[in-house]
Amino acid sequence: MPKESPEIFLSGIKLSRKSSEPLYAQLYAQLREMIIHGRLRAGDRLPAGRTLAEELGISRVIVSQTYEQLTIEGYLIGKTGSGTFVADTLPDHLLHAGKLKVVSPKPKKEPVVNINESTVRLPASSTENEIVPFHLGVPSLDSFPFKIWHQIGNKVLKDLKKQNLGYNNTLGYWPLRKAIASYLRLSRAVQCEAEQVIIVTGAQQGMNLVAQCLLKRGDKVCIEDPGYFGAASAFANAGVEMCPVPVREDGFDVDYAQATYKNIKLAYVTPSHQFPLGYTLSQEKRKQLLAWAEANDTWILEDDYDSEYRYEGRPLPSLQGLDTCGRVIYCGTFSKVLFPALRLGYLVLPSAEMVQGFKKIKQIIDTQPPLMEQLILCSFMEEGYFLRHIRKMRLLYAERLNTLLTLVKDQLSEFLTPNTSQSGMHLLCWLSDDIDAAKLKAEVRKEKVFVSFPSEYTIQHHMPPSITLGFPAFTKYRLKLGVEKLKVCMERARK
Repeated sequence: MPKESPEIFLSGIKLSRKSSEPLYAQLYAQLREMIIHGRLRAGDRLPAGRTLAEELGISRVIVSQTYEQLTIEGYLIGKTGSGTFVADTLPDHLLHAGKLKVVSPKPKKEPVVNINESTVRLPASSTENEIVPFHLGVPSLDSFPFKIWHQIGNKVLKDLKKQNLGYNNTLGYWPLRKAIASYLRLSRAVQCEAEQVIIVTGAQQGMNLVAQCLLKRGDKVCIEDPGYFGAASAFANAGVEMCPVPVREDGFDVDYAQATYKNIKLAYVTPSHQFPLGYTLSQEKRKQLLAWAEANDTWILEDDYDSEYRYEGRPLPSLQGLDTCGRVIYCGTFSKVLFPALRLGYLVLPSAEMVQGFKKIKQIIDTQPPLMEQLILCSFMEEGYFLRHIRKMRLLYAERLNTLLTLVKDQLSEFLTPNTSQSGMHLLCWLSDDIDAAKLKAEVRKEKVFVSFPSEYTIQHHMPPSITLGFPAFTKYRLKLGVEKLKVCMERARK
């Protein structure tokens, strides 16, 4: 029995001094029953005799007698210097005893979870601990500056003050809100001050917060079709009426939305790099969308999830930067530019007054984001490492995108026609007519290749068969292996 095995805490033992049965016999019977019924299991370390006696308010002698009797009968085993443990093997007569009946608990009825399953659909993903080509939305974790992050983390811990360990502002750490506002003003042309920024635990929480604060059951929400399933899930769970809008090569079809739907409360868009098709909302469409929102008192939720990665020219300015009427709510995340496990994102609201309304709802959800991560990220941004990392990753991802495009052209040209958009973190490819998409889905699962199908992100509008391939997380060698596996899958999926 390992010496470091943790001691358990025994709760539920009830001893009565009024009972005719001695305390020793009561304790013996209850510990024996715990072992037989599996509450105490092989290898569990029992509390020290002195500790258990103090907890139960009885003599240490009573506990010692009980442990000794259970050891003699084979239920417990003592190890000098280590403690008392439940035996690995119970006495033989227990294995065949007819009098001892262990009653299995009745299966509990599963609770009903109020989710609109007709709209909330999660696409297939790889296993939690394994990132395989061509997983979407995963940055190059092997290129992350862990040494710098650790140094900042150590300094933050060293300088941690007592006042930082209490309840903090539910809107987020103030210096981090300032750093985010400064970054967005310079890099994304967002019109904002720190007072308009809310720190959230990832963009998904931001979308859920918007749904809770601005929408009520029955409201109409326009969403891109195909579009990001996380946004659709947030809105569907809020009980709104989904209004799918097709996506053209110049982005969200504003004309279709205007002609088809009335009384729209909110429109969700990804204007810089539409997910999953990769199109960019044109300047003309941006102005048209903003005018429509103003005229109809409609909110716009702009999801700017990977706009930092544009490989030709400078990143496009945000839609929010063109807004003169305060109709755009801007949503961003650090999952794509740093690492997903960080779980930090942000909302930028049109006014500081609106932020206070959101604050009341957010306090109910999680009180505040985790402080340590905010402190480290704040220093990472203030000391210039954040922008430096983005610039480095922009060059690396451009190289990996070109590698993938070359591999697709050389090995998969008879199966795929890639969209040559030089931006984002995934590549859209149209399937040739002789590929059976259903067969391909089955084959990629066999070969352990992650391939996303944009058709899985649609609600109403049909689109030609296509796939999306993520590339930032994979070296040239892994991209090559992934394409080779994908080629095998394509050949097997021919009609």
